[in-house]
Amino acid sequence: MIRRRVRLSCEKIFLPSPLSQNVLRNRSRISVVSFDLDGTLVTREYVDYFWLDLVPRLYAEKYGVELEEAKRKVFASYEEIGSRDTRWYMPSYWFRRFGIEEHLEMALREAAERIKPYEDALETVEKLSGKYTLVISTSAARDFVNLVLERVPFYRYSFKSIFSSSSDFGLAGKPPAFFRKILELLNIDSSEMLHIGDDEENDLKNALEAGINAVLVERNKGHDLRVLLDGII
Repeated sequence: MIRRRVRLSCEKIFLPSPLSQNVLRNRSRISVVSFDLDGTLVTREYVDYFWLDLVPRLYAEKYGVELEEAKRKVFASYEEIGSRDTRWYMPSYWFRRFGIEEHLEMALREAAERIKPYEDALETVEKLSGKYTLVISTSAARDFVNLVLERVPFYRYSFKSIFSSSSDFGLAGKPPAFFRKILELLNIDSSEMLHIGDDEENDLKNALEAGINAVLVERNKGHDLRVLLDGII
């Protein structure tokens, strides 16, 4: 595991599809639009830099080893825990484990310099603001969520609620239970919510299992948010 994100290589669903037809049938009921964070609203560059560059670098400096050796040890530790464990998502856990906790705040601030919102995301959020209740539903720890909101104030003012599965509910990834909890907290029916994200399992399959309308964004195929949501909402 060199990349710290869980992604499936199988073909993903895209419009037109039975999913899009389902969303179109229910679009008049949609009142809440939920967005994933990393890979949907902002690029993954900052989190990749944090986990794959900063952590190994600090480990190498701490223990006086070559960077490549540090990467092998750090990545092996990531693999040992795995993404089904909430500790995987927590910077504080890893910095304590590696004995570099005094550098956590510095590392977060350095990674924050690489936060970049997607232009299509900014446009889409602006377009939907005032028409729908907007929320963020992410597996990212609050440490990262707070960084994004600080670096992109527009998001801080545009989203009514932000839900972190790992920090708020002790859940790994975004299982169906996470989406059901959001529905409960917002006091809405599943048909009233549309979730948008870039991960087939966490953002599409699990949201659908919870009964929520869901669509998958695939920018590498030219399917950005503007294209994806055209004709849906």
